[in-house]
Amino acid sequence: MLLSGWQQALTVLLAVVPGFVYQGARAHFRGPTPDEREIGVRILRALALSGMFALLYVGVLGERLTAKISDPVKYLDNPHWSALWAFLMVFAIPFGAAAVVHVWIARKQNPEHGWCDLFRIYNPTPTAWDFASQKLDWGFVRVLTKDGAWVGGFAGDQSFFTGYPEEREIFLEVPWTLDSDGVFGAPIPAAVGMWIRCDDAQLVQFIGYDPPAPAPS
Repeated sequence: MLLSGWQQALTVLLAVVPGFVYQGARAHFRGPTPDEREIGVRILRALALSGMFALLYVGVLGERLTAKISDPVKYLDNPHWSALWAFLMVFAIPFGAAAVVHVWIARKQNPEHGWCDLFRIYNPTPTAWDFASQKLDWGFVRVLTKDGAWVGGFAGDQSFFTGYPEEREIFLEVPWTLDSDGVFGAPIPAAVGMWIRCDDAQLVQFIGYDPPAPAPS
């Protein structure tokens, strides 16, 4: 049972994992492709890539690799070298292959770019809303709803912006009154916060906050 367990583990590592590592590294460098929105497509592609890497390893290493898989227990006498080879075949080589493919495609598409430009990593921020809300400092927010009404207020440390994959929502700690043109009036008396759903809003504006200058002494 111990031998069978080791064989199963090595089979999974060598025949399944490399494709997922390659696909994840490729997405890390270049971003996901439209067809990868389907989980089934990603799995089938990763399994196909894993099979390609496995055949490549068998073709290059031959009996040295098949002997390790068929009788892996005897190689535990030197676990450091075995772990190193497993790391190279399962992780390092697929990741390196994805980097090489990325550089080749990037050089072909943009031959005038320098080497540093080729390795500008894809930004994994899922939406423009998340990109904006993560960078905001204190300030005012006003939202033009689908009904044409303006709502908003002050966003500080006690405010919150909901990000992907949830619906776009805002909690403002200090609600303000706004007129029909979106001009701020004054804080709403006795209000302790405002929740705004923004997924169907026509416009969301972020306005910087300039604290008043201290009075001269």
